[in-house]
Amino acid sequence: MKLLNCIIIEDNQIDRLLFEEYLSGYPFINLTGSFSNPIECIEHLKRGNIDLVFIDVDMPVINGIDFLKSLPEHPHCIFVTVHPEFAVEAFDIQAIDYLLKPVKLERLDKAIKRTLELQDITSKALQYNLQFENDFLMIKEGTNVSRVNVNEIVYLEALMNYTKVITAKKKYITLNNLKSFLDHLPPRKFLRIHRSYAVAIDKIQGLERNELLIGEQRLPLGKTYRQEVKKLIGSND
Repeated sequence: MKLLNCIIIEDNQIDRLLFEEYLSGYPFINLTGSFSNPIECIEHLKRGNIDLVFIDVDMPVINGIDFLKSLPEHPHCIFVTVHPEFAVEAFDIQAIDYLLKPVKLERLDKAIKRTLELQDITSKALQYNLQFENDFLMIKEGTNVSRVNVNEIVYLEALMNYTKVITAKKKYITLNNLKSFLDHLPPRKFLRIHRSYAVAIDKIQGLERNELLIGEQRLPLGKTYRQEVKKLIGSND
């Protein structure tokens, strides 16, 4: 597996050291720098070859979101913060994920897996193609073409400008972003539940707190979509 060159930008020393310890458990992650504020890492970023930045939002001098916006081109990023209210703005600059402190290892693992998936997708981007044909999707992956019935889709997951199509039997990748993908699907069959997820309505099995039960999966229910989802499934929570 290709090494993932990463840096940490975190002004809280305890949080920074803890995150360094977490990342040391992944043999494919190469931590090339750990900084207490964004200004310290500018020269390091200029050298290039950084695949991923773990960055706090609320920091002195300049916050993490504004710092990344100020760069002509920034690496993939995962925000780590105590401030959930910045999530929308973070995803607007195409953050891979947004982790709330205290970060649980299980949640970090999901974020890193998303990063690896995105890295793999990016390297194969030209091999993917998608066509919509009535109730079917024609998905090309390399030399293979799969014909997928829309009714087989369990849920969709956004990975920046890509969309994962999850069925009970297989996962597929498309080059469409989630919004564009949903525009081509029957609107009464699918429901957006999060910035990163949309689900087949008939596959929803229940709601527990802020998670939807979809088959064996638990998917996060975003605050923006909560009332619409609860109204649809008749929840009083």
